[in-house]
Amino acid sequence: MRFHILYAMLLVSASISTTGVAAPPAALDPLKNWVVDYGETQCAALREFGDPAKPIIFGIIPSPDGGTFELLVKRPRSGPDFAEEMPGIVDFGRGPIKAWLLYFGTKKGGSSLYQYRISAEQMAQARSASTVTLHADGGEDFSFRLAVMPALLDGLEKCTADLRQYWNMNAEKSGKLATPSKGDVRRIFDSDDYPSDALRQDQEGTAQYMLLIDEKGSVAACHVMKPSGVPVLDAMGCQVIRQRAKFTPAVDHNGKPIRSTYVTPPIRWAIG
Repeated sequence: MRFHILYAMLLVSASISTTGVAAPPAALDPLKNWVVDYGETQCAALREFGDPAKPIIFGIIPSPDGGTFELLVKRPRSGPDFAEEMPGIVDFGRGPIKAWLLYFGTKKGGSSLYQYRISAEQMAQARSASTVTLHADGGEDFSFRLAVMPALLDGLEKCTADLRQYWNMNAEKSGKLATPSKGDVRRIFDSDDYPSDALRQDQEGTAQYMLLIDEKGSVAACHVMKPSGVPVLDAMGCQVIRQRAKFTPAVDHNGKPIRSTYVTPPIRWAIG
């Protein structure tokens, strides 16, 4: 299930609206082709920009259900050990899209990540965009020149369709699934799990997750299906589920365990 597709580089110059973003940086040119990574649990499009000696990576990751997209910026500079949450803006040249983001350092160190989340409807603006500007309040701003976006987004759509089939997302409707995976994520959370940043800011919210359950009943991946609006809560929810949740795997009509998906009930984060 893992291979790569390379898209040819095509540079297009265009102006970008900077409404809501003060003094946007100059758009960085791409260094290499887009690479679409067909991973076992997610699809991702990645491209290097800027200085060849210290490239900045811009990434686009759709959720398996196609409802949301993560936009990632990875730069060669150490970031914080614990994720910091801040408001930000994504702009494809058609006006600012408000988007909360997480900023954190990689586990191996030496790099930092900015992680934005927007809806599929908002991501559709990228089809006709020649640049994207990403703004983070209290953080760094980035601008990237885009190219071949219709073909790229079509490739990601094909990848997510294959991903859904690989994880038998529609197995119940197709009749392949005899018994769905079973588990209870509501009892695995503890009050100590509440992120300290969210507590300090009195942030609350409700999130829902799509889980990929393997043949052994383990959670192979956790994707935010309905974000709470507070990224640090969404991220902690997935972390707790990946570490603690246990499932009875789904089985087909021959009694054989198979891969499956599981949509959690709404997870409510509330103070007090």
